Amino acid sequence: MEINELKLKDLQPSQFYISEKKLKDVEGWLNPTDLSCFEPIPVKLLDGRLVMTDGHTRAVAALRAGLEMVPLVWDEDELSWDMYRACVSACREQAIESPIDLLPRIISEEQYREQWDKWCDRMQAEVERNRIVVKPYTEEAIPDVLSFEKALREEEDVWGWEINAEYIKSVTASFHDIRFSNALSFLAYQNERVIGRIDAVLIPSHFDGSIKAYLDWVCVLKRCRHKGAAQMLLSALRDALKTQHVDTLIALTAGDDEAQRFYKAVPNSIMRDTGIWIDI
Repeated sequence: MEINELKLKDLQPSQFYISEKKLKDVEGWLNPTDLSCFEPIPVKLLDGRLVMTDGHTRAVAALRAGLEMVPLVWDEDELSWDMYRACVSACREQAIESPIDLLPRIISEEQYREQWDKWCDRMQAEVERNRIVVKPYTEEAIPDVLSFEKALREEEDVWGWEINAEYIKSVTASFHDIRFSNALSFLAYQNERVIGRIDAVLIPSHFDGSIKAYLDWVCVLKRCRHKGAAQMLLSALRDALKTQHVDTLIALTAGDDEAQRFYKAVPNSIMRDTGIWIDI
C-alpha cells in the first residue's frame, strides 16, 4: 500500500496517552479543510506493523475533526527502535492498535507527565540495561567467553568439548599465533555479560584468486534467543567481511529445527551443496 493511501485507522500508535493541553494547542490551529500547514506524521514499518513514531496528538486532533486521512511521511531517522518496540508492545497490551483507541485516553497535563513521561523514563532505563552490544572477541574477553560457555552447558547439554585448562590454554594461545590472523570473532553483550558469539575464518584460494569466509559457529544462550542477537552478530561479521572485500560467506548449517529456521531467514542467502567433515 502506498503511504498516501493509508488511513489513520491503519496506523499503530507508540504511545498510550494524549495530553489534553497539547491537544487543545493543535486544535487551535488545525483547519480540517486546509492541511497545507499540517506537519506530516512520521511512519515506520517496524516488525511488520505500520507504526507512528510521532504525531499522536495531531492524529487524535484530526480524528476529532472528522478526518480519516492526513499527510504521512516515512521515518528514515536512526531512532531507538528497541524503545519503540517496547512502546508498541505496551500499547498493544492495553488494546491500543489504532489512533482511534487513543480518543478515550486524553488526560490532563499533570496526569500525562505522571503516567506517560515517567513511564517512558523507566522504560528507557530498562531498554538501556537490556541493550545488546556487539564487540570484537579479544584476548581480554576470554573470561567473559568462559562464563558464556559454562552458561550454554547449564542450559543445554549438547556441546561436545570440555571447558578445561587445555581448552583455555589453546584459546589463549590462538591470540598470539599468526595462523589465526584470518580468524574473525564477535561477541554479543547484554548487561555486561556475553550472551552470544559468532566465529568465522577467511579462506584465500588460488582456485579463482578469491577470498571467501567460512562461518564456523554462531550461538546465543537459549534464554536470550529471538531477541535479535544472532542477527546483530551476523551483521557485524558481514560488515567486517565487506571491509576486506570478501563477498561470500560459507556455512555448515546445524541440523536442529531452530538453527534451520535461522539460516533460512538470513537475507541474501541460498542453501546449496552438502557439508562433509573429513578427519585428518
